[in-house]
Amino acid sequence: MSPVVIGRLSGEDWRTWRRLRLAALADAPGVFHGDLEEERAYDEARWRAWTEDGVKAVAFDGHAPLGVAAGRVPADRAGAVELFGMWVRPRARGGRIAERLALEVVAWARETGRSRVELWVISGNDSAERVYRRLGFRDTGEYELHPRDSGLRKYVMARGVGEG
Repeated sequence: MSPVVIGRLSGEDWRTWRRLRLAALADAPGVFHGDLEEERAYDEARWRAWTEDGVKAVAFDGHAPLGVAAGRVPADRAGAVELFGMWVRPRARGGRIAERLALEVVAWARETGRSRVELWVISGNDSAERVYRRLGFRDTGEYELHPRDSGLRKYVMARGVGEG
């Protein structure tokens, strides 16, 4: 494997975002809010718009995308950046790529003048929780049931952009 480089996608890179997002949904369908078949049917315009909404940080090994993390400013979170869609290909896990991707979203939040980054974690996803705790994210006490599986609970972790 060559050195992993972290980059950001533009609207022209919508195919890369689509490929990674669909791979993530296929690999871990219970973790994400999306539906593989529904998202597979999205047209180019929708993928371009989604790619341009916020930031999409991607880890590349040469030209091969290894993982992704996305950030956006949802209207219902008082201006905080939401980190979402974090996924790393199984063959590349364990090499701190997820941490680098999350920190790229934190950097984007800082660049856009935000002071806080939040994310939702599915209860029981211990590996994700460990990554986020290493980066300074802490449980806020806020939780809700997963929208696609009421047997799963998800909770919010947050950190300031200057922490870590």
